Amino acid sequence: MDSVKRIANVSFYTFLEMVRSKVLYILLFFALFIFALGIGITQMTIGNVQDIISDIGLGTIEIFSTVLSIFLGISLVHKELSLKTLHPLLARPIARPEYILGKFFGMVFLIVVEIFVMCIIFAILLTVFGGFSRFFGYLPAVYTIFLQTCTVISVAVLCSTLTEPAVAAMLTISFYLIGATSYNLVYAITSRTSEFVANIVTTLRYVLPDFSHFNIKDNLVYGRGLEGLSLGFASVYALFIIVIVLSLAVMFFNNKEIS
Repeated sequence: MDSVKRIANVSFYTFLEMVRSKVLYILLFFALFIFALGIGITQMTIGNVQDIISDIGLGTIEIFSTVLSIFLGISLVHKELSLKTLHPLLARPIARPEYILGKFFGMVFLIVVEIFVMCIIFAILLTVFGGFSRFFGYLPAVYTIFLQTCTVISVAVLCSTLTEPAVAAMLTISFYLIGATSYNLVYAITSRTSEFVANIVTTLRYVLPDFSHFNIKDNLVYGRGLEGLSLGFASVYALFIIVIVLSLAVMFFNNKEIS
């Protein structure tokens, strides 16, 4: 019980630290700009306005959540190491695994608040264009965006324990890009190569992150339903990645010399 309390305390102060960050307000402005741009696009595009707003709205929530988790997450641990504010914290009865988990859950809490705020804006936009009834049907897509973002946060925390923010950013962005493109890339390669190469690439697909399990927003926007995609499987898949990555983060951080 004491361990949970210490993790909760680290999470709370991490959340407050992130809220005070000027980067958060810059990114919020960026998100509002994208939403405004979406409204402008609807005036110039032929098609179902509600579909366009829905597509842009869910896409903006995903992009903003990812960018926020990367550029705030990569400095979570390194910043305190460089400023030496970590020393007095670890001198207290806080174990290193508790510290790492606290940082992770602090970022997750921030993302929950961010997604909640953007969902309110999204719902208002849908209401303006007469599509509020669609909003609750999109909640599964919001949930999978949250799951995907949590995996990115875990990688950002891991990279923050290992290296400088610039390198951590490149590594985390690479993880996201691989996850976002692996399914289509594997399909393109296996359909145009020999059976031997196709088998190797298919095997790699089960090793590399695959965000196609989280990508249900297009299906919901255009009325295709889940089409074989499972929220349960997406949840287990995200949990699997998070547990492995955070275990690595704890292992590396336990072995790290803090001077």
